[in-house]
Amino acid sequence: MSLTGRVVLRSLLVMALVIGGVALLTYELVRVSGLGDIDRLLREESALVGDALDGRLPAAAGLDGVVSGPEAERAARQALAVRPSGARHVTLVTVNGVRLQSTGGPSRVAGLMRGGDAPEAEPGAIRTLDTDAGPLRVLDTRVVDDAGDTLAVVTVAAPLDSTRDTAATVLLWAGLAGAIGVVGGGVVLWLVVRRTLRPVREVSDAAKAISPSDLATRVPVPSTRDEIAELATEINQMLTRIEQADSTRRRYLAAISHEVRTPLSVAEGHLELLGTAEAAVVGSELDRLRRVLEDLMAVARGGDEIDVRVEAVFLPDLFHDVRARLDALPHADAVTLEEPPPDVLLGDQSRLEQCLANLTANAVDHNPSGTRATVTARGGEDTVTLTVADDGPGISAEVLPHVFEPFVTTRATGSGRTSGLGLSVVRSLVEAQGGEVEIDSGPSGTVVTITLPRATP
Repeated sequence: MSLTGRVVLRSLLVMALVIGGVALLTYELVRVSGLGDIDRLLREESALVGDALDGRLPAAAGLDGVVSGPEAERAARQALAVRPSGARHVTLVTVNGVRLQSTGGPSRVAGLMRGGDAPEAEPGAIRTLDTDAGPLRVLDTRVVDDAGDTLAVVTVAAPLDSTRDTAATVLLWAGLAGAIGVVGGGVVLWLVVRRTLRPVREVSDAAKAISPSDLATRVPVPSTRDEIAELATEINQMLTRIEQADSTRRRYLAAISHEVRTPLSVAEGHLELLGTAEAAVVGSELDRLRRVLEDLMAVARGGDEIDVRVEAVFLPDLFHDVRARLDALPHADAVTLEEPPPDVLLGDQSRLEQCLANLTANAVDHNPSGTRATVTARGGEDTVTLTVADDGPGISAEVLPHVFEPFVTTRATGSGRTSGLGLSVVRSLVEAQGGEVEIDSGPSGTVVTITLPRATP
């Protein structure tokens, strides 16, 4: 996932957690506030009914000061008539074991209070009770005489459905608003982060465009004076150091090339003076060595300075000359050249001989003893392919994509295989002839395929 995506997702996660926490806190505040309103209602109604009873029960007492049952019930009904049940609560008065309920109130609660299983709470304390009518908030208050004896018990009950429904509605709307906020915030955050990281993408694109042959290019440095600008500056400084090191390497290579070519030229001159057949053979090999040296220098310098002469090449002639060259090498017996088709390709025969000799040498010399290499050719409609396959242990998957790069060293399982400049030279030679080279390797061996244009009649 991209950096933009990670930043946006993590920010949205934090935003969602914060909004979710705020929504839950709002829900709890609404619930507690509604519960407080109900508790105040219960206390107020209980106090008003209790005061009404305090004024009526003593007046209903006889000469002996005792309130009879009928008189007490009458006084309780009068008090309930003064304070009937409201839309949110039901009031019940119990006197002498008789329950008297005021009119009105929520029907479900009123029906429950009239029944024999009316909820009871500890006097003076408000409790939440689960009933058949749903959760109720209940308060029992005793009405006592001067001696402390209980004259009546006032019970006020209110359902909690409306409070919980209100809190749930608030939570729902808060959640919807939060979800919309998260989505909208995510879009805005995505745009802001992309705009903020635009300099990083510009630096990345510029860095990708830098090639080994053009180290003078630099990445743009933003004018923001932040970490991105600091990163771009450090990359440019690193490129400067690499360019300086590459320049030094090129000078060394030029000096080495000059020093090696000089004795080769002297040796070639002396051989020409001898004029013998043996001297001609040695001179031919020295010329080939000089060309290989020049190719190595060209590849090492990273340029396209390899000289090729593209012409029609008859496959049987090419394989015959390759066989003759291999016969003079120690690994000749380990290389098999299958009979090629009578096709003609476009290329430089001398360079192709060099490529096939190089590939067979790599296949045999840098693999365990007993490894064999096979060279085949196949003609297509527009192209001709040359294949060098070995039965060695193969090249590791980590190194395989880089084997054609200069100075890359690979190691096959069980042996020390180095590509150095050899495979890089092969690629440069093939591409200079207008062809392509591919490599495929696995536990059963390595296959290098060279594809060149087919010569038209």
